[in-house]
Parts: sequence; C-alpha cells; structure tokens
Amino acid sequence: MTFAIDKKEKKAILEKILRSETFAHSHSHQDLLRYLVNASIDNITPKEYTIATEVLHRGPDFDSRHDTIVRVYAYNLRKKLDHYYSHEGKDDRVRIDIPKGHYEIVYLLRDEPEKKERQVKYLQLALIVLLCLSNIYLIYHYFSFSNSGDGAVQTDLRDDPIWGSFLSNGVAKQIVLGDHFFFIKDSNIREKRTILRKDDINTLSDFTEYKARDRERFDLVKLRYPMFPRNSVWPISDIISLFNSAQQSYKLNYASNVRATDFKNDDLIFIGSFHTLASFEQTFHNSRIEYQVYPNKLTYYDETGDSLVTLGEEGDPVYNHIDYGVARKIPAPGQKTIFIFASFHETGTIGIVKYFTDPASRQELSDLCRTKYGRVPQYYETVFRASGYNRTVYTTEILHISQVNADAKFW
Repeated sequence: MTFAIDKKEKKAILEKILRSETFAHSHSHQDLLRYLVNASIDNITPKEYTIATEVLHRGPDFDSRHDTIVRVYAYNLRKKLDHYYSHEGKDDRVRIDIPKGHYEIVYLLRDEPEKKERQVKYLQLALIVLLCLSNIYLIYHYFSFSNSGDGAVQTDLRDDPIWGSFLSNGVAKQIVLGDHFFFIKDSNIREKRTILRKDDINTLSDFTEYKARDRERFDLVKLRYPMFPRNSVWPISDIISLFNSAQQSYKLNYASNVRATDFKNDDLIFIGSFHTLASFEQTFHNSRIEYQVYPNKLTYYDETGDSLVTLGEEGDPVYNHIDYGVARKIPAPGQKTIFIFASFHETGTIGIVKYFTDPASRQELSDLCRTKYGRVPQYYETVFRASGYNRTVYTTEILHISQVNADAKFW
C-alpha cells in the first residue's frame, strides 16, 4: 500500500539502505538510488536522458533507442532492493519500490509478516507444481522419443532440404538448452548464502576476470546446477515434435554442461539467448555475424550491398518490442554439424525455432536460398527479426542469409 512520508524519513530510509551489505560495494547503484530518492523528495520526475548523463556519465549524445544502460541499471537496482528487503531489510516497515517501466520512487507500507508468509508459501507450492509438471513433460518426451525406432527418417523429412541430411546422417544428436551463469556468495555460510547473477557475466572466463578485479570476491563460486530464463524451454517442444516425426533419438543437455567430447562425438542443436551460449560462443569467432550484450546489438556483413548492418533491439521486452536473433547451421569438428538458434530474449528464439520447424516457413527459407544460390546450401547463417509482447512472439521474418563454406573453421 502506497502512502505519504516526509522528507526526513525518506532520507533516513535511503541512508539505511546505502549502509547495507547489499549496496556497500555497488557505488553505481548507490548513486542511482540516491538520485531517484532525491528526485522524489524534490517532486521531480526522473528522465532517462538525465539519469544517463548525470548519474551514469553518458555523453550528451546519449540515445535511449540504441543504448539500454539506464534500463539495465534500473532492472538491477530493483533486484538489489528485492535482495535487501529479503535479508537485511526484512523487518523494515516501509519499502522503496521502482515500478517497472518507470523511474519514480514509490513508498510502500509492507504487509504483515503472517500474510507475507502465506503468500510466499502459496508461491512456493505453485512453483513446485509447475516444476513437477515440466519435469514430467520432459521425462515423458525423453523416454518416448530417445528410444523410439532406429533413427530412420520418415519420407516427408528425408527429402526436406533444411532438416533431411541432418536427421538421416546417423550421428547421435544433442538438444542443448542455454542456461544462465549464476554464482554464490558466502557458499560456506548457510544462513548468509546468496545466489547472484550479473548480466555481463556469462562464461567462466567472465567470472574469473570479475573475481580478479576485487580481492573481496575471491570466495565467490560458480553455481553447480543450471538456471534457465523464463519461457526459454518453450522452443524445445517444437524441436522434440520434429524429432518425433522423424523417429530421431536424442539426448537433452544444457549449455554449461557441454564438453569438448560432445562437439567431437555428436551433432548439436543449441537453443537459447546470446547470454547463455557458454562453449558455443567460440563458434562466432569467424562468423560474419557479431553480437554485443548490453547494449544489445547485432551486426552482420551484407555481401549484396558490401556493407555492415547493425541492428539494436527496440522497445521493452516486458511490453511490445522487437528482438533480433540468428539461426546458424555450421560445420563442426569430425564432420559433425551444429545448429544454433539464439537471440537476445526468448521472443526471438521462440520465433526462429518455430520458423525452422513449421513446414510453410521452411519452404519459404528454401525458396529464398534457391533464388539467391540456386540451391539450399549445406551450411548457412541467417538473421531474423521477431516482434512480440512480454517475451512471446507475434511475427518472425528473415532479414538476411549467407552461405557458409563447408571447410570453414569456427574453432
């Protein structure tokens, strides 16, 4: 429940939060929170441009359409406040909140503990039920399709120019889901143990570099089990349906668990965001497609116009937005094949996988290839635009396709 409090209490609330362990070593988020609270005291509506230039030290040419730094910091600030109120501030009477899509501070009178505990218990129960149903679904498909038939491809997919050769080559398959990189603070102290995530840490090398920058981070350790983004498992059902129709066996895996022997022995299909590529990141080293995370940006070489094309995400992924992503079929060591379906948010990945598993859109892709190359290349890289709302997809369109030489090295 929102309510009015005076300036003195607002300042006291701010100082208590800034002195907390949660905010002690995060000066940028301290500065942002201080600015937003002072704006609420002075009855000023914070503007994205002002925050970028005055708080985050961006230059006067800052353009929010191409630079999402303010939204990223606001998102992380909300997470830090959530952590604070779950630990050090769990008994605070008043809570600071920043509504999604806004930068104005609101002050909430917190619920009674008994009511809050009931809500948490109901949420935990709902999550347990959801996880159980998801696991039952995946286990059912795993045992139904992993051991079905001898891997022979039905006639309708044997001649499919997109999937036919991949499904009939007799090589073992893995469907790999991208998982986010999480790490643990105070892993040896049960009551203080905290699971953390930073948007710019997506690989073990990122994590090692992050720890090396501050001696106080030496005891941080990588989380031993996978964590997946919301909606990220949706595309798996489309790939599983395709494999089922082809009577193709497969193994399920997650990106942070993939080893060098997997690249050597199996054909792999990666499904996830650019943040979760893990070992698959190395396959972009010699690609004509480059991606940048925060601000999210996709660049590719257009041989037709002999130019570089740069695409930046548009809108807020919680609302109407446009996501960009790629589908790549590339050669792997030992005459193996890798499919990569990746985007910045789940929107693009869901749309791209649907495009590659729907017969009508596969035909469209085949026609585009034949128009440009006279055939469907064995290997290729494509760029897609997907529009959607709250990380679900409305439309997906292919923007670019380029042929990849069968002798190309991505390692």
